[in-house]
Amino acid sequence: MIAHNEININADTAYLIESLKVEGYWSTELFTLTIQNKNIPFLNHIEEILNKINIVPAKRILLKIRLNDNSKKDEIEIKSNENNLNFHVEKSPFNPDKVKAVISIPYKKFQTLIFKYKNEEYSIKISYKKDKIECNANLECWVYGDLRFPIKRLLDFLDKNANKKSLEIGKYLIEKNEELIASAFSALIDCEGSINYYGLKRTIRVRMRNKQYLWQWSKLLNKIGIGCTFRKNSDKEYEINISGWEDFSKLSKIGIKFYNSKKENEWRKMMMSFKRNQISRNSYKEFYINKLKEINREVTSQEFAEYLKKGKRVASHYLLKLEKKGLISCNKKIWPYRYFISTSSVR
Repeated sequence: MIAHNEININADTAYLIESLKVEGYWSTELFTLTIQNKNIPFLNHIEEILNKINIVPAKRILLKIRLNDNSKKDEIEIKSNENNLNFHVEKSPFNPDKVKAVISIPYKKFQTLIFKYKNEEYSIKISYKKDKIECNANLECWVYGDLRFPIKRLLDFLDKNANKKSLEIGKYLIEKNEELIASAFSALIDCEGSINYYGLKRTIRVRMRNKQYLWQWSKLLNKIGIGCTFRKNSDKEYEINISGWEDFSKLSKIGIKFYNSKKENEWRKMMMSFKRNQISRNSYKEFYINKLKEINREVTSQEFAEYLKKGKRVASHYLLKLEKKGLISCNKKIWPYRYFISTSSVR
C-alpha cells in the first residue's frame, strides 16, 4: 500500500498552486479538480509534479468546434465509431450569437470524430503528440489537453494555500524565499504571460482583468529588486511589464524556468539575443565615457558602435544623452558629427 505523505509547500507545489489558480479549476464541494492547456510540455510538467506527490491524473482531450451563428444543439451530431458523443453548446461571453460545440473525449494518441450539421458531414482527426495536439478538419477547431485529479488531500492543500474565490498571491510567497517566487512566477508566465522581443524592445508581460492580483505581483517583484511596471492597459484590463537585461538577469539568477515550450523557446532566444557587453541601468555614464577615453580621438556614432560591437542606434542614443548632459563634446562642424572627451566636458 502506497503511503501518501502530507503535501508541503516547495518549488514544485508553488508552481502547481499558481498554475491551478490561473489556468485550472477546483471545487472541494463538487469534488472536481482539472487543468486544460494546448501546450503538452506544460501539462507534462504538471503531471510530473503530481507524480512526485503520488497522484496520477486522468487524461482527457477537450475539443471546441466553431459553429454557425445561432446554431442549436439538436442540429448537430458528433460521433466516434458510430457512437453519439455528449457535448454542450457554449455561447461567447461577448456575443451570444456566436457559439461553439464543446466536447470532452477520452485520451488517445490518435482518433477520428465525425461531425454532422444538418446535411453536412466533416471528419475531425486528432493527434496527441509529444509536444502538441494537432486537429485536422475543414472546420475551425481548438483542442486542449485535459488533466483531472480530484484528490481530497490535494483539494484540502489548495483550500488552505490558495483562495479560489479571489485570485490573489498566496501568503506563502514572501520576499525572503526567492525560489518559491521564481517558481510561482514561472507558472504565471507559462499560463498567462507573453515573452517577446523585436528591434531593441524585449519584454515579459502579463495582461489580465484582475487588478489586485497583478498589483500584488508587481509589488512583490519590486521588493526583490526586479523592476516591474504595473499599469492599466485598457478599460477593463491591467498589465505588469518587465523589460531590460538587468531584470531578466535577476529573474534568471533566482531560478525562473519555463515549461510551456513556446514561452521557454522565446525566453531562450531573447536572452541569447543580448550582446555580451550589457550595461546595468545606472552605470551607462561611466561605461561610455571610459570607452571614449580608450579611443582618445573624435569618432562618429558608427565608429563608436563598431568599437563597442553594438548597434549604431544604441551607440547614437547614449552619445546624444551624454552630450545633452554636458558629459562629452561633439564636433558639429563636419558630418557625420564627431564625439570626443574634452577637459571641459569631464566632470
